[in-house]
Amino acid sequence: MKFYDAGIDWVFAHKRLILIGAALSIPLCVLMFRVIGKERMPEIDQNELMVNVEWNENIHIDENHRRVNALLRCTDNLVTEHTAYVGMQDYILGTEKDLSASEAELYFKTEKPEGINPLKALMEKEIRTSYPEASVTFSPPVTIFEKLFVTGNPDVVARLQVADRTSAPQASDLKELENRIAEATGQVPERTAFRSQLNLVVDRDRLLVYHVNYNEVVRVLRTAFRDNTVSTLRSYQQYLPIGMAGKEKSVNRVLAETLVEAENRQDGSRERTYVPLRELVRVVPDEDLKEITAGRNGEYIPISFYGVEDAPTLIEQVRETVEADKRWDVSFGGSFFSNRKMMGELTVILIISVLLMYFILCAQFESFLQPLIVLAEIPIDIAFGLVVLWALGHTMNLMSAIGIIVSCGIVVNDSILKLDSINELRKEGMPLVEAIHTAGHRRLRAIIMTTLTTVFAMVPLLFTSDMGSELQRPLSIAMIGTMMVGLLVSLFVIPLIYWFIYRKHDVQKN
Repeated sequence: MKFYDAGIDWVFAHKRLILIGAALSIPLCVLMFRVIGKERMPEIDQNELMVNVEWNENIHIDENHRRVNALLRCTDNLVTEHTAYVGMQDYILGTEKDLSASEAELYFKTEKPEGINPLKALMEKEIRTSYPEASVTFSPPVTIFEKLFVTGNPDVVARLQVADRTSAPQASDLKELENRIAEATGQVPERTAFRSQLNLVVDRDRLLVYHVNYNEVVRVLRTAFRDNTVSTLRSYQQYLPIGMAGKEKSVNRVLAETLVEAENRQDGSRERTYVPLRELVRVVPDEDLKEITAGRNGEYIPISFYGVEDAPTLIEQVRETVEADKRWDVSFGGSFFSNRKMMGELTVILIISVLLMYFILCAQFESFLQPLIVLAEIPIDIAFGLVVLWALGHTMNLMSAIGIIVSCGIVVNDSILKLDSINELRKEGMPLVEAIHTAGHRRLRAIIMTTLTTVFAMVPLLFTSDMGSELQRPLSIAMIGTMMVGLLVSLFVIPLIYWFIYRKHDVQKN
């Protein structure tokens, strides 16, 4: 009781200072909400890393193995364990992602989470230096948490679309645009994955010279390259095409050995003549997009940026670069926008909760003014809760937001009990200041025990390191900080605000 009496006397001796501090909590709350980092879910310390590499070159599987082994040797002194999938994997049950012959997936495990960032920097340096055309992405291992919350999304995604929707994007144009974006922003985006291919172009002029029908050439090509379906087996909802195939051969050999029948129009003889496909078809090396991504506005090419510090500036730089080239249109997405949307939704939920609380308190106190005294505690608690999160290096995310909102609901109950006791004592004829002191003594233990039980329940989460505890740590820090500040506000600041509003009424009554 002595510390409470000393505290309430000090507060009433410094009324102006306390009231100014309470008023400044509102702009402090707004400032901290702008300053503190925002993300969807809290970042979890990982000592494991998945690296996906697309070489963007037409390489053999043996060359893929050689490159992967060279990368693994570079990391021997940084990791405790590593392995890799190279090329295609024949797993019947593992069909989530099939790798091509030019892809590899590497797994690394470090001794401590602090070793992940140096490992990322080394891998990116080695790949960018030795294989500039390669596309590399980093992600945590796929766990239940990742499947539910997907924390590895890029910060900003530039969605490129061809201005002329009737034309297909060219690989050379896209690579040139990527390089200009990297120069303008100073950040290297994730490279777009391409696949090498051979286009077979039929020379129509030679078809006229050799008197060969175009449809006949297409049919022969389909048969030669094992794309000739002769029938289909149907069983319930399953369809199995039956095709004709031969031995594996190179493209040039197939074109040299495959003949197509020509029409004899000059002498009218019935003797059949044949022309090799190599005389009618040209082989043109080309590149095409490996994956097609589509959204509400149609197909687009994603250019992903990770580790972005100033997203609005990056977005503006990318927009200016793309708009300078009239052949492309751009829109944006990524976790920066989803996090901002989530924060907006949480703000709306908080405002609605406060309004509902206000109307309920109006009915309880039978007053429109006293609920405002109770709710005056909320901006003070939120402001100091955000300060605690920011000071300890945490961000504003879904878990910390839940912790702050729940804590505000708990500490508001303490203020409700305090004001209800003061009102009952004043109805009995007790003076205002004496009623404040007496109500504080009566409700002191209940308020302190409510706060301490909640705080002590959250403390174990601060000293464990499993995934569940790391996920809930921002929630526990937000709740502990908000509850401790809310305890002091309920005991000392709320009675002062109540006295400041009702002091003249008490004097007039006397």
